[in-house]
Amino acid sequence: MSAIRPDIRLIWPSYTLFPLIGLGILATGAGGGDPAMVAIGLGLLALNALIVLNYAYFTTVAVENEWLVYRTNFGLQVDRVAIGSIRRIDAKRYAGAHSGVSAPHLVARGRDATVKVNTKPYRLADFRQLLAMVRSANARLELDPFWERVARGEDVSKEVALTPTGRF
Repeated sequence: MSAIRPDIRLIWPSYTLFPLIGLGILATGAGGGDPAMVAIGLGLLALNALIVLNYAYFTTVAVENEWLVYRTNFGLQVDRVAIGSIRRIDAKRYAGAHSGVSAPHLVARGRDATVKVNTKPYRLADFRQLLAMVRSANARLELDPFWERVARGEDVSKEVALTPTGRF
């Protein structure tokens, strides 16, 4: 199985709307002859480009050998949990900025490690093959109702009520 990568179309604000702020600051600084504003505008554009590059090329969820591995931040942050030690995969929603709740997280809890992946930039259908592979390697694995529905191929894109919320 190949690694699951974020769908770039789902993070469209990162490369369409957010650069407009940097371009606006850059244009204002260039028009007013203010080198600090120009530097801030260029810095914001560079930061935005780094965020998009990180999601496009360096963020993955995969099964590697006998581990469920989540890599992000240009490969510098790696979370892993042994497939045999995973007892349950939960979908938790945490407090969000605008809508009140965030996208469901894939939370794989093992005996001594946990992998938590925010699924907002991913297509949930991509997780079906990953869930099937993890289930085939670990027969004791439990899925919460949300991930059970994803594994069956149901459309859960508008589902909010069945997903438990986080405590924090």
